[in-house]
Amino acid sequence: MPRSISQGRFILFRVSNFFSRTAIAGTLGIVSALLIPAHSAEQSKDGINVASMDKTVAPCHDFFRYADGTWLKNTPIPDDYANWGILSVINEQNLNRVHKILEDAAAKTDLAPGSVEKKIGDLYFSGMDSKKIEEAGATVLKAEFQRINNIKDTAELQAEIARLHPFGGNDLFKFSADQDFKDSTQYIGSAWQGGLGLPDRDYYTNSDEDSVKKRKEYTAHIEKMFELLGNTNAQAAEKAKKVMDIEMKLAEASMKNEDTRKPELVYHKMTVAELDKLTPHFSWTKYLAEIGHPHIQHISVGQPEFFKAMDAQLVAIPLDDWKDYLTFHLIDDAAPYLSSKFEEEDFNFHGRLLEGKKKILPRWKRVVETTNGALGEAVGEVYVRTAFPPEAKQKALHLVHQLRETLKDDLKTLDWMSPETRQNALAKIDSFQEKIGYPDKWRDYSKLHISRDGSYFANVTRANEFEFNRQLNKIGKPVDRTEWMMNAHTVNAYYNPAMNEIVFPAGILQPPIFDPKADDATNLGGMGMVIGHEMTHGFDDQGSKFDAKGNMVNWWTPEDMKRFESRVDLIRNQYDGYVVAGDTHLKGKLVSGEAAADLGGLTIAYKTLERNLAGKPHEKDANGFTPEQRFFIAFAQCWATNYRPERERLIAKTNPHPTAEYRVNGTLANMDAFAEAFKCGDDKDSMMLPTDKRCRLW
Repeated sequence: MPRSISQGRFILFRVSNFFSRTAIAGTLGIVSALLIPAHSAEQSKDGINVASMDKTVAPCHDFFRYADGTWLKNTPIPDDYANWGILSVINEQNLNRVHKILEDAAAKTDLAPGSVEKKIGDLYFSGMDSKKIEEAGATVLKAEFQRINNIKDTAELQAEIARLHPFGGNDLFKFSADQDFKDSTQYIGSAWQGGLGLPDRDYYTNSDEDSVKKRKEYTAHIEKMFELLGNTNAQAAEKAKKVMDIEMKLAEASMKNEDTRKPELVYHKMTVAELDKLTPHFSWTKYLAEIGHPHIQHISVGQPEFFKAMDAQLVAIPLDDWKDYLTFHLIDDAAPYLSSKFEEEDFNFHGRLLEGKKKILPRWKRVVETTNGALGEAVGEVYVRTAFPPEAKQKALHLVHQLRETLKDDLKTLDWMSPETRQNALAKIDSFQEKIGYPDKWRDYSKLHISRDGSYFANVTRANEFEFNRQLNKIGKPVDRTEWMMNAHTVNAYYNPAMNEIVFPAGILQPPIFDPKADDATNLGGMGMVIGHEMTHGFDDQGSKFDAKGNMVNWWTPEDMKRFESRVDLIRNQYDGYVVAGDTHLKGKLVSGEAAADLGGLTIAYKTLERNLAGKPHEKDANGFTPEQRFFIAFAQCWATNYRPERERLIAKTNPHPTAEYRVNGTLANMDAFAEAFKCGDDKDSMMLPTDKRCRLW
């Protein structure tokens, strides 16, 4: 992952699962993190915000703007954000809660040594000590730069790569732990393509105007970083060219992001000896010893062809070029935790040019992000004490059970699924593990040393080393099914096929997405869709390839899989036709899994609403909306988001989630129930797909 959940790239928030790495598990995708509420104050007692709507827009022509148009027009994107959405209501609340937790912890001098409160307070304190950070500059990296400069041969080059990986770097490739796709009870090693500074291989290989522009801007950024390290303009330009040449070769050998979504293409279990034969110039035996984990015996290689090409380049590219490559990536990854000149250049490229942000976040927000990445469960443990009462958990659990029963009943009547496949599908639903709010046991950070008086960068590095080793220590051991892949205060949710689990952190179980006091139409349109989305991930382009125990086996009949794929093809073709930022098409193959889950989730949530309304009057509210109409409005208003064009292009090229407009309109364009609720006809301006082009999975 080229960008982390923190402000920089060093805190990687490593996870042990392919499904998180390929970003398919979470509902929200690229979220408008840490935003301010601009919606909830005007929300009606019936759960929808009429003031946000634009009733001059016909709902059947553009429901996204019908439900959100006034809000979209009147809500500018703040200068320090790349997009601005209704999810800010929750994110800002959580930001302020976490900020207070960290400020309080940092202010206390009598906290017990080794306590989680002291660790999060000390890390936050070190990050807020801008005077010390400014005085240090890049001197905290002096020893590491010298180590790189002293490399004398390929063996020492490989040793340095192994040394940098636990720090959180992305040099050449990524290494972590993963569940064995063929034995979900065990962890194995995982080697995955990497080594790039731009967000995706397509930025290097595509010839469109934006990609060409981004390559030029990235090259200029590399030059600037070398200049900040004391190189002349000419020296910096020469080094930048060498770095870019290496990354171009790595990119050309990398698998396309849409292909990485296919688990059967990225699972190649090998012994260490077999992997050593695959890369004769790169010794995995030595690499594992260097990182302190020689016990690892089996590794899942995500992209064998990439590693073959990487191996060839190790000896084809001059050693001095590799030194420049490692030097640049070290300073680029560390920049957010260094003095202002490095931090500003880091933001200029990664924030301003890639995402369109106008200014950097204030320091306290950046340090909160870093602390969340480094000590997320420690922060979450304190957060849930006040932010998630037991009654909220019980209401959320009830909602999950309602949708689970609806999905089971739906599966029993699907006309495209045979009895044999249906029996396996029902077994999968019955085996869903539910995780609501927060873990039953919290992560043990006792071995992580955080120094209040040490450098911010050193604290970040130790946090990365701790997480790197925590992950690798799992390998060869039974899978811990109680572990969470997200922090309790994260505004997101996920389904993990290898665990066959649905997970809803306390962070997202907050108004307006979820309100224990709200009616069914509102909660089902908001949180109900999220829950249904995660459940139907069990049957998407990836989840359909894993059984109830989380093993990659084919549990479909060939005929059923063909019928399933023909329906998903409708979604792929549909989303291929959507354009963002005026000139960039979404990738149907990349987004089809998430788009199918959006459609499935909203369909199951709607059927749950109809079940709950059965035998009751479908009365209109004070604004004239039926419960069904309010359901769809509540859904659309949860996704109201403005984007900068740079961010939209980035999402279209790299993210498996569609942008908000098409998560709304693209989903509803397939739904007969929506057309019936708003009396949509077949006029030429309708956003609805022709009846024979609509995807009907559930």
